[in-house]
Amino acid sequence: IEIKKYPRLTEVGAWRSGTNFQSGNNIDPNPHGGFYTQEEIKDVVAYAKDRYVTVVPEVELPGHSLAALAAYPELSCTGGPFKIPERWGIQEDIYCAGKEEVFVFLENVLAEVVELFPSETIHIGGDEAPKKRWSACP
Repeated sequence: IEIKKYPRLTEVGAWRSGTNFQSGNNIDPNPHGGFYTQEEIKDVVAYAKDRYVTVVPEVELPGHSLAALAAYPELSCTGGPFKIPERWGIQEDIYCAGKEEVFVFLENVLAEVVELFPSETIHIGGDEAPKKRWSACP
């Protein structure tokens, strides 16, 4: 989703150099990615509402955040640099819980998300977040 306060999320974080669409080591080497603009999200929400469907967004944190860290490596424990992975899975690098700027970033992101979705619920994930980097972070 386009987050206007953080344009690098879509400029950098929405694209990968290739993708493993299948099991095994087969990588499609074509760049892949994309995102919804805020106007497109509004259209999706309105379309769903007309059909009595509530769209509940999911903003993964603190795990599954490597795309955001590639765009904003200062939000990590190590400082990067990071590359968006070509394979699905759990990554060791997650938002750094010891940095106040991470919480400011997440509050700003969630503030924009809340404005786009009228649902009473926003799913924030919270699973699949290895604590290895946190354990080594001062």
